[in-house]
Amino acid sequence: MTRPQEIILDTALILVGTGLSVLFVSSDGNGQNPIPVAGQMSIGAVIIGVVSFIHARVVRSRLFAAISTIVITELLFVLLAFRAVASSSDAAEILYLLPVVLVVYTLPMVLLASIGFVRLASSLYQRKLKPTEAVPQDYDHAA
Repeated sequence: MTRPQEIILDTALILVGTGLSVLFVSSDGNGQNPIPVAGQMSIGAVIIGVVSFIHARVVRSRLFAAISTIVITELLFVLLAFRAVASSSDAAEILYLLPVVLVVYTLPMVLLASIGFVRLASSLYQRKLKPTEAVPQDYDHAA
């Protein structure tokens, strides 16, 4: 694939993952407006992007960088959720629903955006190889 096609595919993965998470959250029956949900998911996508770019810089394997990004961002979301639980009065209900919320709401965004950001970052960090000189310019074939 050419470079513009890869960038379009990576961007589509990021947008589809974030869009699916927005769709799942706003259509869950609570009647939430999609615009504030999109803002919250955009913050999550930025967090995923930062973690992905750091991992793609350190780790050369796209697969390992994507898997580690997925694990780390899910752990970050769990920590943020536990912080919300600690400041809430309905802690028992939130802890009961926390696995469902993390799996259903954030998993499409985390999976697809992590893959898209890692692919994008690793293609940006690839080192360009110098072309080798096959034949010197002053070489005369007739002699």
